This record gives sequence, structure tokens and C-alpha cells, in this order.
Amino acid sequence: MESGLWIGVDGGGTHTTAIAAREDGTVLAAAVSGGINYNNIGLDKARENLSRAVNELLSVCKTKSYTSLCVGLSALDREADATERAAFAGNVFDPERLDLQSDAYTALMGLTLGAPGLIIICGTGSIMLALGNDGRQIVRGGWGHLLGDIGSGYAIALEGIRAAIDMSEGVGESTALSDDALRFFDLQNLRDLIARVYSPAFSTEQLAQFARSVLRRAEEGDAVALRIVRRNMKHVAEQAADILRSAPECSRVGVYGGVFTHNPFVATMLGEMLGSVVSGVSVSLPEYPPELGALIHAYRRGGALTGKRLRNLKESYSAISENKNRL
Repeated sequence: MESGLWIGVDGGGTHTTAIAAREDGTVLAAAVSGGINYNNIGLDKARENLSRAVNELLSVCKTKSYTSLCVGLSALDREADATERAAFAGNVFDPERLDLQSDAYTALMGLTLGAPGLIIICGTGSIMLALGNDGRQIVRGGWGHLLGDIGSGYAIALEGIRAAIDMSEGVGESTALSDDALRFFDLQNLRDLIARVYSPAFSTEQLAQFARSVLRRAEEGDAVALRIVRRNMKHVAEQAADILRSAPECSRVGVYGGVFTHNPFVATMLGEMLGSVVSGVSVSLPEYPPELGALIHAYRRGGALTGKRLRNLKESYSAISENKNRL
């Protein structure tokens, strides 16, 4: 394993977190930039955002090169092949040092360290990935906001907005989400949502942020909001159960993404739903975040994932994670 700087990246649709570590697993720096999902923003912009994060790390670490760059990418649901790596690298990155995985896979590495398991991600979008005994990957979800992404912040937010509209038009139940929508989007009239949402400048990420209101109201007991969350989690639980029936060795299940990490009651709800149909399942947050999962994958691929490196990753990253460089 060549000595040098190792970079791990969690590349989401909204933002990207990159970290740089020594060969021994000591994290030296972290940086945050814009999202790198090229399905949403194009290859050029995605490459630019990743380049900004990587260059910031190199600057902080006072070096001009790195040994390995492993990226968990929300645009992928499997490992990129050589053609895809070259296309993403362009003339900015060295494709030979670029390892492109799905962000679900790097999140799973943070849960199981390469052992069988299942990760369920519900952030702006949603996807789940299992790794079986034979190394095969099983994917569900990840269809994007137009085709699905049930359980995602976008799907929950959209249902909440529709419930507010139904109430305003006399065909839906009373819900606090109606007033929430006016406040969240800073509107006087709910019909003004039309111009806001259909504006070319409006993004799926902006709409997905309304999920925070839906989730808060669900936890408070708003009947409409609670039904929305339950309906979404039931679908996610059914998807996960289907995977676990075909790969029972994946009994360890992790949840990640803002829907879960900022709303523990949703993770508990999903765990109860899943446990009611599949026995022997434990649901938890990953011990290591996806950006560390990317480094864990890189060390593991190089045959050098040791307990010492894992301890160094966890301890050193904890020390600097509150002071990430904001780009």
C-alpha cells in the first residue's frame, strides 16, 4: 500500500463531504462543497464541485497529490466501470486513482466494514443496498424524484404539500401543514406555490426541505402528517423485507440520511415495521459516516483495513468534524 494522502468522499445531491487521511488512518482535514450528482447538475458542474473540495484538502494538507480518491456518488447504484471513471475524471482527475462507488455502498461500509448487511438511505432521495455473502449487491429504490424515491425527503415533502393543497380546496382533512407551507415558502396565498415551484430556479432539494415540517408535525401527532410518514416507511419496510428474504445473511440493517438522522422516531418506526415481518433484524445508524466508509473501502480494497486504522479514523475524525472547512 503506497504511502500518501487518502481521500474519501460522500458525494450527495445537495452537498459533498470530503476527508483526507494519512495511510495510517489519521484524518487530517475535511471539506464541504456542493453536490456532485451529475444526473441533476451535469458532469462539468459535478466535477467542479468535487475538484473544489479536493483542492481545499490538498491546500490544507500542504501537498499537491494524493494516493487514492474514493467517491461514494449518489448518481450511481453500483461501482463505476473504466469508461464511467474516465468520463467523470475528464482532464481534472486521474482515473487510475479514482474509485467511484455508489453512496449507498460507502454508507454500508460504514455499517458493516465489508460484511453482509443492508443500508437504507432516506435523504433528499432514497435508496437501499445490501451486500450478500458472495459479494453480490442488491439494490432497491434510487429511481429519482420523478419515478419514485418513496421514503425520501422529497416524497414526504411533496405529499405534505399536496395535503395542504387538499385542505385549502376543501377535499382534505385539517392539518397544520397548510400554515406550515405558507410560512416555509414565505407566501400569503397557497396558490402562489404554483409560481414558486414551477420556477426554473426552484430545485428538488428546496422542495425536499419541507419534509422537516412534515416530520415535525408527525412526531407531534398531526394525523395527516403521521399517515404520510407511516405510508412512506411502510413502503420502505416492504422493500427491505423483500431483500432480507432473498439474502437472510444481511440481518444487520443500517439507516442513514436526514429523514432518519434528524428524526429518530422515524428510524424507530421503520425498525418496528421491519421487525414485524422479518425476525432477527437489528436496525441502527452506521458507526462510521459515509465519507469514512469510502476510506474503509479503499483500505479494505488495498488489503490494509486494520483495527488500528479504524480507531485512527474514528478518533481523529471526531476531533475535527465540528470544524469542517466550508467552501
